[in-house]
Amino acid sequence: MAGQPPDPRTFESWEDAFQYPLPVVRKLEQQLRKNIDENRQKLRSLVGASYRDLLGTAERIIEMDEQIKTVESNLSDIGRKCNARAVGRVGENHAKMRMTRNGREYGRDQTMAQTKVLESTLSASARMMREGGDALTVAKLLVLSRLLHKSVGHSGEASSVIENHGRKLASLRRKLLAFIGRSMQRPVTDKTYVARTLCAYALVTSSSAKDVLKHFLQVRLQLIEAKAESYTESAVLQMLDLYRQTLDDARSLFPKLFAESLSHLGKSPLLQDAQLQSLSELSLDVYGVWIAPDVQSFTPWVRHEQLLSSEVHEGLNAWSRHVEHRLLEAVTVYLRTETDAHAVVSARKEIVSQYLSLLSASSNNAESKAVEQLRSLFLDRLKSLAEDCAREGSFVLDDLDAVGTTTLSSVTTNIWQLASKDFDGSRGALHLRQAVLQGRHGRDEGVRMLCGKLDSWIERLQALSDITQRMRSTKWDEADFDFDDLEDGDAILECLAKEDPETIRSTLRKATSDAVRQIDASVQSAFESRGDEKLLLRLLRELDRRKRTLIESIGVTDDIEVVFADLVPSLHRQLAENVATRVFEQTSDTLKKHTVVPVSLWDGLPALPIQPSPSTYKLLAMLQRIMSDAGTDLWSPAAVTALKSNLEQKLVQQLTSGSSIESEKARPTTNGHTNIDETPNNDMSEHTDAGKGAVLNCKSKVCDTRHNYQIQQLFDVLYLQRVMRHRNRADGSALQDVATELADSVKLDKASSERLHKSANEYWKRTYLLFGLLAPSSS
Repeated sequence: MAGQPPDPRTFESWEDAFQYPLPVVRKLEQQLRKNIDENRQKLRSLVGASYRDLLGTAERIIEMDEQIKTVESNLSDIGRKCNARAVGRVGENHAKMRMTRNGREYGRDQTMAQTKVLESTLSASARMMREGGDALTVAKLLVLSRLLHKSVGHSGEASSVIENHGRKLASLRRKLLAFIGRSMQRPVTDKTYVARTLCAYALVTSSSAKDVLKHFLQVRLQLIEAKAESYTESAVLQMLDLYRQTLDDARSLFPKLFAESLSHLGKSPLLQDAQLQSLSELSLDVYGVWIAPDVQSFTPWVRHEQLLSSEVHEGLNAWSRHVEHRLLEAVTVYLRTETDAHAVVSARKEIVSQYLSLLSASSNNAESKAVEQLRSLFLDRLKSLAEDCAREGSFVLDDLDAVGTTTLSSVTTNIWQLASKDFDGSRGALHLRQAVLQGRHGRDEGVRMLCGKLDSWIERLQALSDITQRMRSTKWDEADFDFDDLEDGDAILECLAKEDPETIRSTLRKATSDAVRQIDASVQSAFESRGDEKLLLRLLRELDRRKRTLIESIGVTDDIEVVFADLVPSLHRQLAENVATRVFEQTSDTLKKHTVVPVSLWDGLPALPIQPSPSTYKLLAMLQRIMSDAGTDLWSPAAVTALKSNLEQKLVQQLTSGSSIESEKARPTTNGHTNIDETPNNDMSEHTDAGKGAVLNCKSKVCDTRHNYQIQQLFDVLYLQRVMRHRNRADGSALQDVATELADSVKLDKASSERLHKSANEYWKRTYLLFGLLAPSSS
């Protein structure tokens, strides 16, 4: 561009800038001044940053100069003092100190030094116990504290401070014994640590090896007894774990390892012990020269009484008897409070396995007996649980009377009414299926309540039966021991895997059989007290199905057929009696009232009836409705047979009572029918004015009406005889005599009689579906 100034950096000298016009030169000037200002600002920033770095460097140089001067001053001072005169003066001072060592000032300094060491040992002991340090080191510190306290006390410089230290020393000794007890209670795998703890106890109490063993076992026994107070499965397992750990520790420590650890304590003076020398807070390198010579030369004394292996064995046997007694007590109390058979079987597997594992490492006969006692405890508890569970079935029907006297029906027997109900479809047709089954089997609220109790009881019984199967299939060989290592290993395995499950199953089977017989007795008692026969029949049906389940799953021995053979027919007869009574109570008026004989509906030549009278039809319809109201599930073939036998007897009584044909007087028909109810009774004298022909005509009509009524009644009897037919009839029907008597009265020929029988059978074939509850035993 024309107005663009040239770049000053391309100029070779200042004269080149003035070769351009004045405006261009002015622009060059402005550009150069602007660049100068920018460069000045950048330079100022760089100089400021560098100045700060230079100040820091200067300060470090000043500090180094001061340190160098101090070093040079110290070196020059050392150089001045390191001469023959200074060394000689040190030697003279040392000689003077030796001269005044036994003086009064030296005794005071020695007391102060020993007091200082005493305070340090007490504070170090408390600190190490708080931190859970080594018990043997703490014991050595307390022994040293006791020596220093005695030395300071004999110096004649004792004061209240020293007495306070004595009380602290006694308190720390008690704390150390408690600390040693807690350390003994804590099972560890490092036997050296346990040995050092036992050595600490022996050092503090001056006990022999036998006393230490006794104290060790006593401490572990107290811990086991403390665990036994919770009476739980985990507590028993912890007791067994402590039992095993204690036996392992005692056999590993006594007599050899403990004796070796104890012998190391008397090999060197106490102050020369490496562990005490390493404690910087004691400052033994400073105060050690001031400690009394008898303290410096003191070597711990321990009782080196020989502990024999036989003594260890006897002590462990005596201790084991106490532990096994407490263990059996804990298991007994735990089993007494445990009501879950699954938990008992699981605990049996864990506890017995752990005890057998412990027994495999020992040859103690007392422990072998304890295994038998332990197994018997679990066996007795499982037998008790089986008996208790089976005994619960005896109380299932306790409220049977209350259920029988209360109307709790909430189920419909009409399957078509289910179409108007809403069912939850989230689980498919389950709810609909349940409703259909409940209606089909007549399970109202009372029956469902009793069935729920029975099902719950049977589920518990089957769970116990499954437990016995699980006990049989338990693999004891997977434990960390071998039965071959046990004295009676095969016998123990036989008892655990076969005899115990079989004993429990036999107990469960016997107790369940007794409970089932008790249930049968409850049902029999309810029947004898005139209980609801419908409820009892339904209950017996449910009991029958569940009894067969118990027979298949548990092997219950119960004579089901004998019980049902005695009770069910009686219930059927009672049900039939009640239904028949209700039917005749509601139809008695209809049966006594003789309606019009529908002669106009007769068929054939001669005309004969082809359908029963309305009263007979109403009787069957009422019977069907009452049977349906009672529940269609009740009407088994045996129940229908009982009902038909009862009805047949009542019908015969009804037909042969004061309603015989001979006692009936007929009157002329109205509109072609004969009304038996309007028949006059010996009132012919009122029509004496009528002619002789009219009287004869009237007598003829009365005779015809009676004859027609007898024919209709014969058809009804034949029809009822066909309806009341059943398979179990040993002799002829009771209605047969009535039919024979009526047939003799009407004097029908053979063809008419056969046609009448055929018409009754044909009408039943056309109408038996209307009375479906009567049909099953009529074929």
